[in-house]
Order: sequence, then C-alpha cells, then structure tokens
Amino acid sequence: MYIDLETPNLPSTFRSSVCIVGGGVAGILLASRLLRSGREVHLLEAGGLEIEERSQSLYRTTMDGYPHTGAAEGRFRTFGGSSTRWGGQLLPFTEDVLHPPKCLGLPQWPISLRELEPYYSDLEQAMGVPIATYSDELLKEFGREHPFQSEKVRLRFSKCAPFVKRNLSKTLGQYCLSSKTVTVFTHANVVSLNLQLNGGSVRSLTAVNYGRVPYTFEAEEFVLCTGTIEGSRLLLASNGVCPEGVGNGRDQVGRYFHDHVGVRAGVVDPEDRRRVTRTFAPFIRSGTTHRAKLEATRELRCEKRLLSVAAQFAIEEPEGSGADLIRGLLRALQRGKLDKETRRDILGLPAASAEIAGLLFMARFRNRRFVSKHAKIVLEIDVEQRPDRESRIRLGTDTNSLGMREAVLDWKISVEEQECIRTYAKEIDLLFREHSLAVVPPNPEIAVDGGAWFSGGRLDTFHMMGGTRMGTDPSNSVVDSSLKVHGVRNLSIVSCSVFPTGGSSNPTFTMMALAFRLADRLQSRCAVQSLGQT
Repeated sequence: MYIDLETPNLPSTFRSSVCIVGGGVAGILLASRLLRSGREVHLLEAGGLEIEERSQSLYRTTMDGYPHTGAAEGRFRTFGGSSTRWGGQLLPFTEDVLHPPKCLGLPQWPISLRELEPYYSDLEQAMGVPIATYSDELLKEFGREHPFQSEKVRLRFSKCAPFVKRNLSKTLGQYCLSSKTVTVFTHANVVSLNLQLNGGSVRSLTAVNYGRVPYTFEAEEFVLCTGTIEGSRLLLASNGVCPEGVGNGRDQVGRYFHDHVGVRAGVVDPEDRRRVTRTFAPFIRSGTTHRAKLEATRELRCEKRLLSVAAQFAIEEPEGSGADLIRGLLRALQRGKLDKETRRDILGLPAASAEIAGLLFMARFRNRRFVSKHAKIVLEIDVEQRPDRESRIRLGTDTNSLGMREAVLDWKISVEEQECIRTYAKEIDLLFREHSLAVVPPNPEIAVDGGAWFSGGRLDTFHMMGGTRMGTDPSNSVVDSSLKVHGVRNLSIVSCSVFPTGGSSNPTFTMMALAFRLADRLQSRCAVQSLGQT
C-alpha cells in the first residue's frame, strides 16, 4: 500500500504494529522480511519515489573537522536510498573484524559471525548474486591459479550485484508498495520521537510533510533505518522528555563517527598492466562482478599492529570510452530513469563500438572485465579508523526548512590511519615483487609524515559508520546486541551507525544481515505479544 503525506485530507494519526523510519536499504529489507509476519507495518520515507532537490537539501551538514564528501554526495533522500546509486558490492566481514586481536586494543562486537551467516544466502538471493564463495577458492571455479601464497595477505572476492538488482525500490520495494500489510509513506519527514513520560518507551513519532503539516504515528515497535548522520540527528533532536535526547543519557549519541580512509596508493607501470589485469581484473558471471580484495591477515595485523586494511585494483576508464558509456547506461538502468546526460551518452555509442564489442566479448566468453588500453590501473588502499569519541555528529544552531536543527560533523582522522596505509603499501609492494606480479610506484604523498597528505583529495569512501554504536555497556554504546536502544524497550536501530569498528570492506552487506536478523526478532516479539493478548 502507498500513501503520500502530501495528499490532502489524510487522517492525522496512523497506527501499526511496527513503524520503520527510513525507506532506504535497511528499511526496505526490514519491511520486506516482516511481510511474512502478517503484522501491519508502516515504512516512512522522507523523500519521494524519485529523487527531489527539496529533499536532498535537507541533508545539508556543516563540517567542523576533516571534510567528508559522502555527507553531501553519498546520501539520497528517496525511496530506495543509497541503493539507487551504490555499486552493489557485497562482502561479509571476517572474524578478526568483529573480534579483533586483543593486542590491538580495538572494541569487540557483542555478536558473533554465527548470528549473521544464516542470512547471507537470503540476501544473495534478494540481490541476484550467485551463492558462491567469497574466498580465494573462487579462482578454481574460474579455472585460475592462485597468484601468490602468503600468511600476511589473504585474497577474497566481493560480489557486485547486477545493475537491475541494486536498486531495492525497484525490487523488494515493489513488494512493499503492493502489500496489504505494509504501507509505504513518502514525504514523511520524522522530526521527533515522543517518549512516554518515564522515558522507558516510545509513545509515538511526529512526521511532517513539506508543508509542515504534522502527522502522528503510533506503534508497538519503532525502528530507525535513517542512516548514520540522520539517526543521530533525530535522537538528539527528540528532547521533549529527555533534554539531552533519546538514548543519550550517557552522552553517547553521535560519538565514535568513522569511515574507511581511502587513498590512491599508486598507479601500475604500463609494462605491468597486462600481467595485473590478467591476475586481478574482475571476474564476471551471470551479471555478477567478482572483485579481488587483498586483505591484511590477522597474523600481519598482530605483527605490525595494523588496523583492518585492504587493497584493490581500480580500473579507471577515460571519460567517453566504450566502458565508460556502458557503465553510464547501466547506472541509468539502476536509477530507473534516463536523464539528459544518459541520452547524450547514447549518441556516443557508435564511436565506441569497438571497445563495447570487446567488453561484451570478454564478459561473455572470458568471464572477465574488459580493460581498454587507455585505462589506468590504480592500487587503492582502504583502512578502518580507530574509534574516537571526539569524532562525532552533533546538532548545530541553524535550522532547515522543516524547523529541524542541522547536523554538524566533526570527523577526526589520526596519524595511525596514515601509518597503517604506509605500512601496508610496503607489504603489498614486497608481495608483488616476490611473486613478480607488478611494480606499483607509490604515491609520494603516502610517505609524508605528520598527516600533511590529508590536505589533498577525498579521503572518505562514503561508508559512514558510528554515532549509535552497539555494545553491552550503556556508558560507551547506544544500542545493545539486539540493536535495541539502551533503556528504551521498543526502539531499535538498523544502520551502519551501530558498527563498533569498520573492517576494511564495504559495510553494507553486514548491515543488511543485521536488518534481517532484527526482522526475525521482531516477528518473534510480535508473536509473543499476540499470544499475550489472546
């Protein structure tokens, strides 16, 4: 079912069993999973069914630390959220991410991989990717030899979903829109969570449309799926009962913001391009792209005292090349809309027909990603951040058009992240030289001491995490292991904001598994409540 809060003469109050705030990746997954429960679910999306400038402008964030590009360019206030634009890359975290070696002094996750792994196959099916291994065993499936043997670097492969499956508003979102038990509300901007007077539960929430007409949503369970920055902002702004904000009695909301710090570590020498692409170019099968990741092992991390860090090769095709044009068309397919730029790209297809033919041939008959002779092969290194409570999201003094205070992001980057990247770049160089794989002249900025290299270029990877992190101790976390906000019995959060640490791979797959896990817990909880009422 679908209701646009811009529609005149709607009732002022809506009631449901579960109310989900946020119609992005987590919200759609959660709602679609709850379809089987038979309980009434309300899914509130602040934007519309398509991207709108008036919605995007509400994401304006003031920077009070290192500039964070993703805060402006990596968030999409529309049904489907970031899935309308993301790369669809899936890669599960490893044990040393959730439970890092104690010698590194990093926080432990209060859950185990065993609690997440049962949901992987369902997620893979939803995203249209094969149920294949993520380990280096994948090489055998493609008839390839392992390029190296090392106790310091492990090879894994992520899965990038087909473009037609990446936008969840066009897949699982359609089931929600046509469901009799799930109602999707658009232009529903939640401005306040309203607690009971004792602060122990959420009584209702208030949402306004773009005319600032208020609506009340009541439910047995409330779930925030609004993303890292918006989740913290909403909790802090909801200060009607608790002046410091919901779940913020210990001053933890908005704290420990982190991302992956990513750098261009070097460009492959021209004479090594062929060897590198033959070894590390992505594999393609049934529309799914498998990308090689070179991750630091637990042993190397202990030896060098490294944060979780990984390297990968990025293929940068020139603008206007055949590969670039095809990618633009596929992204338009993902968005579900041909804009002016895409139509212009179509006109360039005939001139790039030779490259396009090569791309199709390589994918169909060689199961590999085509790489043109003009492409740059770039070694990228991404590293997690050590948790820092002063790296945070807080409320500013300016208000937006809906009357909400805007967010301020004070993103901290430490010298430790720089040193970790420098150390790992050396390890990768040694590995490549030992196995005659490639020479990658290092980016000279990486060798600069004291963090001066942070002044140039984008360093974030659009992987915003933290702000409502998960833990067992309310004095240093916001949600518990079941994702319930400490001290608020019917409020949960599903977002990368709950991650205590970031690992080195895309965090979305783990967040998706957490969404399915919470859905199953809510179904069990609703079943118990239903039995209690009979």
